[in-house]
Order: sequence, then C-alpha cells, then structure tokens
Amino acid sequence: MEQKLQKETKQENSGKRMEEAISYFSNVHSSVSVKGNPALITHVCAVENFAEHHGIAPDEISVLLNLALSGNLADNLSARLLKCLIPVSEVDQNSIVQAVSLFCVGKCSTNTQIMFIRWLITVFDYIVCKEILSSFYNFFFCFLSYDIMCPYICHLLYLITKKDHVRPFRVRKLLELQNKKTYFKSSHLLWRMKLKAVAQKNAGDPGSDLRMVIGDKEFLQSHSRKRKWNRNPLPKVCSSIWAKGPITTSLVTSDQTFPVEKLQTFQQLLENIHHLELPAQMGSVIKNPLLLHYINCIKDDTPFLRLNYWLSFTLHEECAWYKGSKCSKEEIEAFLETVVNTQEFLQEGLTSTEGFLYKSLPYWNGCHRSHILDLISWIPIGSSSEMEELLYEPLAQIFISSSVYFKCSIIESLKVLLRNWLLWHSVCAEQVQSQSANIDSTMSGLVTSVKELVHFVGRLSTLGLQIHNSSLLLHCVLDFYELVSDMYVTFSLPLIVLPPPGVFYPALLSTDSVNLNQLCYIMYRYRTNLMRAKANEKQKKAHMNLYINSKTFQEFNKYLTAMVGCLWTSQAFHEDTHPQGIHLETHLLKSSGVTTYKKAFNIVYHPALIGYSTHFFQQVVSQDKLFRLQMIKGFLWNKYLDFLYSQGLSGLKLFIESSVNRLASNSQQQEPSDLLLSKTQA
Repeated sequence: MEQKLQKETKQENSGKRMEEAISYFSNVHSSVSVKGNPALITHVCAVENFAEHHGIAPDEISVLLNLALSGNLADNLSARLLKCLIPVSEVDQNSIVQAVSLFCVGKCSTNTQIMFIRWLITVFDYIVCKEILSSFYNFFFCFLSYDIMCPYICHLLYLITKKDHVRPFRVRKLLELQNKKTYFKSSHLLWRMKLKAVAQKNAGDPGSDLRMVIGDKEFLQSHSRKRKWNRNPLPKVCSSIWAKGPITTSLVTSDQTFPVEKLQTFQQLLENIHHLELPAQMGSVIKNPLLLHYINCIKDDTPFLRLNYWLSFTLHEECAWYKGSKCSKEEIEAFLETVVNTQEFLQEGLTSTEGFLYKSLPYWNGCHRSHILDLISWIPIGSSSEMEELLYEPLAQIFISSSVYFKCSIIESLKVLLRNWLLWHSVCAEQVQSQSANIDSTMSGLVTSVKELVHFVGRLSTLGLQIHNSSLLLHCVLDFYELVSDMYVTFSLPLIVLPPPGVFYPALLSTDSVNLNQLCYIMYRYRTNLMRAKANEKQKKAHMNLYINSKTFQEFNKYLTAMVGCLWTSQAFHEDTHPQGIHLETHLLKSSGVTTYKKAFNIVYHPALIGYSTHFFQQVVSQDKLFRLQMIKGFLWNKYLDFLYSQGLSGLKLFIESSVNRLASNSQQQEPSDLLLSKTQA
C-alpha cells in the first residue's frame, strides 16, 4: 500500500513538473540562452522524464513542436525536445500545420529540420488527418535538392504520395537520385523503443508495436532489420501506408477515391476506373490482373515509371547472381516467374527487366535458365549496335559452352523475341504506312535490328550444328527460320533474310524426315514472300521501301536449284551452283564407287525418306519379286508421291507443287529425270 502511494505521489509530482514545463515553454517567444538559465534545463528534463513514461498529449505536442522549430533554443535542446515527442494518442491537424510552416520558414538549423522530418516519419500513423500532411507535398519535394536532407524527404514523400502528385518530372528526379546510389537508413529508430514502451503501458498490449491494422486485416511485423524475402517479396495491394509503429487510425480515403484493396471484379474496375488510386507500393500491382488492366489502359506513364523503379531495385538487390545473393532458388524463381507473367499479360517488356538483363548477362552462369530466357524474349527493340554489345555477345559466350538442350532453349527464346518484335510492328504497320513523312527513316531502325537478330541466330545456328549433330537442335533452328520466312507476307515487314548455308545444307541432307519436310515448307514460304514482294514492287503497291536486294533473289534461286536437283531431278552434285554447296566434279563422284550417286538424294533414296520408299515398295509390289527401289518410276512414281503426301509430309507437297513442273504426255508419265525446274523464278 505504501509503495502504491509513493508511486502515485511520484506520478503526481511528475505531472506537476510537466505542467510547469509546458507553461514555461508556452511563454518563450524569443531566443533563450542556456548559460545561466538552470530553469530551462530543469523543464527540458521534466518533459523528457514524463514523455518516457506516459507520452505527451496532443496540445502539449503542439507547444513543444513550435518551440523546437522556432529557432529560439540551442540545437541540442531542440533535438532533445523532438526526441521526447512520444504521442500518447494522436497528433492533431493544427500541430502539423504550424510545425510544417515553421519548417519551411527555416528559422531552425538543418539538423533540427532533419530531426523533425524523422519524427514525422515515425509518428505518421498517429497523425489524425493525413490529407493535411499530403497537401504539403510540393513544399517537401523542393527540399530534395538538399543532399543531407534528401534521404529523409524521400521517405516522407513515399508516405504521403497520392495519385495526383505523381508526375513524370518528379519520377525522373527520383530516378536520378537512385542512379547516385543513395541508400536510405531507417528513420524511426530513435523513437521506436520509446513508442513501444508507451504503447505497452497505455494499451496493456505487450505486442502492440508488432501489429499493423490495414483495412480489415492485421499483419505481424518482423523484428529483423535486415531486408528479407519472408517467402514473398511482393507486398499486398493496399491504398494505405505500411508503418513501423502501432496504427490507431483506420484506412483514410477521400470521397472520390475507390480503395484498391476492395477491387475484386472487372465490373468494379469499369465502374470506378476514374476513381482509383494506385497503391503506395507498386510491387503489389504485378500480381493483380485488374490493376495491370488499369495501368495498361490509362494514358498516364507514371504508373509504369513507378513500377519500373521498384522492379529495377528489387531485381538488382534480390536476383542478381553476380552479387552473391543468399536468397533461395525457389524464392527467386517464383519472383522471376511473376515478372515474366506480368510482361506476358502486358504484352510488352519492361525497361527495368531490360536493364537488369543487360547488366547481369555478362556474368550469367545459366542459373534460372527458363525464366531468364523468358525475360530475354520480351526485350524491346533497340539499336543494333547496343544489342550486339549488351545481348548478343554475352549470349554467344554461353551458347558455345552450353549443352545441346541449352542451345535449343536459347534459339527458342530468340525466336519468341523476334515474334514479339514482328507482332509489335504488324500492329503499328498501318499507322506507319499512313504517315507521309519520314516513313523510310522510321522503318530503317526496325529493319536493321531485325536483320541483325536473324543474322546473329544464323551464326549461332551454324556454330551449334557444327558442334552437335543433333536433329533436335536443327528442328529448333528451322522453327526460327519458319518464322523468318514469312516476315513480309504475314507481318508486313519489308525484309527477307535467307538462312545461311550452314543451316540450309544440313537440313537438306538431314536423315530426319521431319526436318526435311520443314525445310521444304520454309522454302515454299520464302518463294511466296519473294514473289509477293516482286509483284508489289512492279505494281508499286508497296507503301514502304523494300529492304530486299537482287542478291537475295539470286541466293534463293541457288538454294532452289540445289534442292530440286537433290529431291527431284537426281542431279544433286551437278546442278548446285552455291559456292558453299555440294557441287562435285564427275570424276570425284565416280571414284567414290557408288554407282547410283546421281539418285542418292532424290525422294526415293534420300536418307530421310528411304524408310517411306521401302514401306511403299513392300505394300505395292508382290513379295516374290526382288527388292529393287529402282522400280519406283513411271506410274509407281505418282503413287509414291501420293503415299508421301498421305504420311503428313505437307511441306514436301507444297514445295514440289510450287517449285517444279511435271511434264507428262497423254500416254504415260515421265520418269523423275524428265521433270524440270520451274521456269517461274522468284
């Protein structure tokens, strides 16, 4: 009982000293000297003692704030007063308005101004009307030019930023600060333990500082000061601000704002699209399809600037293998997959992922292969010289030393990259064609970038096919060139690039019927595109200049001659005129000892088709006859063609029907050696 009375007496005395101190400070209207003024120090100590145990009431905070920012006290005393401003309940609107006014006037020192900003950040969630603080956004933004104050101003701006505040010039300013590698320390540490003690004493909740109330949900905070993934690096969608202390106020929104955490259906998005305010943490957007729809359809670029800002930092800090990140493989891959899905949803690459790839690819060891290659496939179109240095060279280095399966993955990724570029162009082609000025210069950069990409894949493919005798790799390469062969007709790009000899001839002499059939289809599409380009040029139907020269036509005719000579006329080694082709002198062929060398690669004897011809022979010729494939001629030849077509070799059918003329009399069908190359040249 006696101890209780002593405690109450002590508290009463402390309260009286606090009242005396507040009364004293309320009457300070000019500069006060510390020297020879023991009462001043006594009153400061009284405020510190009371605040540490009980916190400070709203009206008392107003008095102490005004005094600390007025410049009437020495810097050390102003700092002591600010450090002991522990709100017992809330910080009212008038206190904030008066304090910000004194802050902007600049009567106090810079150190005191910084201390005030740090205090605002710490007690942000005790402020009753945050809209008042947010209305001072322009004033706070001007203080970014002060280097020593900049980190704390950035933190405060992060807390008070609303949709109306986000403008491109402000985002550019923040990006400039990021490029200076300015990292911000925590601003709340001075007050956190005191806030915790006061909250526990007043609320009776020992864990009050660990609990945050956002909307209708509660979340627990981690004590750790180290940045961690916590199994989910993506914040939840919320229009409120996450704070480091107890939250005593509910979610605050204006009448004209629809809370994003309540956005659940597409119908809600349509009804409230003009009343949405993007969340404070843009990282929460990338897993929310409705918000991705929103930022994709609005004309304002600032959401993408904010998203790229956040994503650039997160990728660099958490996913960069050259930094020796300690995050688990599963966490990183889950995050990268989310980024990939976001880009696929938006149908465009983000500049932040492009920058991350360009910076990290030189150090890439193949980790997270599928996700990194998926990111590569969404890189935006850039200048050919830039992409040669930042993309092609690093990829070429890892391609050389990788397995055949890794090589296939790289080729597939580059195929998707090319397809995305072509799709982008085809969507914009009509707009480009409708413009009367600078059409050629507009197309020139795109055509150059596409051409360099195709040539790069051609070099990789040639090298890869020399290293690996792989039908799988050849199939992936031919998939790429199937896309390339149709760029003019399907995607309206005035460019035709043929495969290099290092791709064409391995496919022509392949032992795999799938690859041979695909090559036939590719040559058919090349012929169609070249014929269309030539016809449009003659009729002057093309709205854009063609980036196709006579060498392309000549190169195609050489390939066509070699292919027909192999498959059809049985003149494989004589009719090929390509300098890197398979032309051989007659005496060399005879010295090989192969009597039927002329027919070695026609559709009967070709290594990729001999299985079909054998099966056909066994079906149509009685078993008592000697097995001789030479018997497949004349009438059987036509039946054999129909048999090949029935086996799904549609590419072979299209090629033969478009590229050769079959000569026949009314009485009999001619043999293959009488079938001539079509005179209709591309």
